[in-house]
Amino acid sequence: LITGKENTYFERSFEVLPCCSKEERAKIPDEAVTVNFVNLMKEVSYGGTLGEILSVLVVAEWSYLSWGEKVLPTTNRDDFLTYEWVDLHSGDYFNGVVSYLRGLLDKEGAIIDDEGKAKCKAAFLRAIQLEEDFFEMAYAG
Repeated sequence: LITGKENTYFERSFEVLPCCSKEERAKIPDEAVTVNFVNLMKEVSYGGTLGEILSVLVVAEWSYLSWGEKVLPTTNRDDFLTYEWVDLHSGDYFNGVVSYLRGLLDKEGAIIDDEGKAKCKAAFLRAIQLEEDFFEMAYAG
């Protein structure tokens, strides 16, 4: 639903970018913010509630939808590295995915107690901070 085309996009991108082989990339340490976001996703997937999982997913996918929709009209169509990422994160299909996830989160929010809502809010806010930290790191780098 979410990652199929995106996975192949990243695989094809690494093939054309002048970086390094898969083996060499595996030796490059992740940025701290990436480690922190992966840890958040592991925490909620292994020990969190459905609401916490959805809270993190909604932040990630909704932020990419918002960004993708914003840049869609001016996206460079000469190179798949730019336009395909934007296309994957914009348009009716991806909007539907994000709406579906938001709807699931809303339904979950209607049936959980105050403690569950507080956990969802904490996961949501943590994910937002990590997304902001990621973009700050990317733009500073």
